[in-house]
Amino acid sequence: MRFALTILSAALAFAAFDAPAGAQQFVAGEIKKSVVTDDLAAVVGALGHQVLEQSETDKVLVLAESPSQIKYVLMGTACDTNGVAGCQGVLMQAQFDLPPGTTLESVAQANLQYSALNVWVDIEQKSLGFNRYVVLDEGVTMANLRANVEVLMALIGGAYMVAAGEPVAAEPLETATSS
Repeated sequence: MRFALTILSAALAFAAFDAPAGAQQFVAGEIKKSVVTDDLAAVVGALGHQVLEQSETDKVLVLAESPSQIKYVLMGTACDTNGVAGCQGVLMQAQFDLPPGTTLESVAQANLQYSALNVWVDIEQKSLGFNRYVVLDEGVTMANLRANVEVLMALIGGAYMVAAGEPVAAEPLETATSS
């Protein structure tokens, strides 16, 4: 499962990155109606993941890596709109090089089996991606943002296998329903 840099390359082209100076402290119960880059970096840190890069411009964007070496991006969306400072949505995405067994049918099957994710394929760019999207309208806790990244990380492996057309062992019922 090699990580494709297509979406990240595009995002990085619009943002100047530098190593993080110091992430905001993670407060699980803090309610967020919008986020900035430091909030996303705090979520990454609370997961025990590493912030590889973060935007130092007006883009709200963090590139991170899990202990299992899955690189992912947290990107603020719907930013500075309707009189609200910061971003009112968070796109969570991991993207990989396209496995040879991937078909449109296998991607559709992955979407059916892993409905908590949006599984997508770009045949032209030879990439396979996994998204979660969180709308912050009316507020969510920092713990909720962390939990959403945890769900993304927990489901990528199985969804990747299905999308790649590879057999997947059945998940225990308690794991499958705890999302």
